[in-house]
Amino acid sequence: MLEVIAAAAVSVMALAAITPLFVRQVRLVSETRRERVALEELANQAEQLAARATSAAGLDRQLAALAVSPAAREVLPGAELHATRGGRSPLGERVVLTLAWDSPARRAQPLAFATWLAVPEEKGAAR
Repeated sequence: MLEVIAAAAVSVMALAAITPLFVRQVRLVSETRRERVALEELANQAEQLAARATSAAGLDRQLAALAVSPAAREVLPGAELHATRGGRSPLGERVVLTLAWDSPARRAQPLAFATWLAVPEEKGAAR
């Protein structure tokens, strides 16, 4: 009888130790999925900008019209997409896309994606 009680006690202690680890692992998998979806969303937005922006004014319009896709909005609650222009370089016009969503770390540190777009300079623009 003593062996049964000891085995039950050891089993309960093992379960008590493993349960928090399991819960953390499930949360980590969920957050990893959200980050993967967010990176895919940023890459898709960058591709769309590269395909549609044919001038500096067109790029400004595209940046103003940026919106999170419905598929990403389902996975990323409270998602907000922002873009900033970083200026010209030999690679093209630098654009940084940032995506934040309702997650403990992602409001303070949004996911960022930098891209360089080959946008022709406006005529008469100073170099």
